[in-house]
Amino acid sequence: MDREVVRKSFNRLLKMYFNSSKEVYEEINFKEITGTQFKYLKLIREKQKATFTELAELFNISKPTLTETINKFLKAKLVKKTRCNNDQRVYYISLTKKGEKLAMTNELESMKAVSKIFERLTEEEIEIAVKLFDKIGEDSI
Repeated sequence: MDREVVRKSFNRLLKMYFNSSKEVYEEINFKEITGTQFKYLKLIREKQKATFTELAELFNISKPTLTETINKFLKAKLVKKTRCNNDQRVYYISLTKKGEKLAMTNELESMKAVSKIFERLTEEEIEIAVKLFDKIGEDSI
């Protein structure tokens, strides 16, 4: 088969995936986030509730840099600060519903793309696609 035919076909698949991603970002009404910020949100999601010190260590950044990042997240309503009951000097950082949704966008994007696959393919075609996806991505795991 001609490589150009395969390239164009693959680009159509990628375009469907990127359109699914765009739909997810539009649904959560969020325009832009850096890769590093996205990584931080995912780590906060995993931790669920963490102090500034814990996050600075987890992100491997200084507390002033963390404060700047957390302030951006607070302004965007992605995280919330909750004061510790035992020590009023300590704050816990956790995700808001919007932050939670944004931290999950990879999952939401792929779920939306998979929905489109299920809309367009028969059960037999889906089984073939899964085998092909697994074969193509087997070295990625």
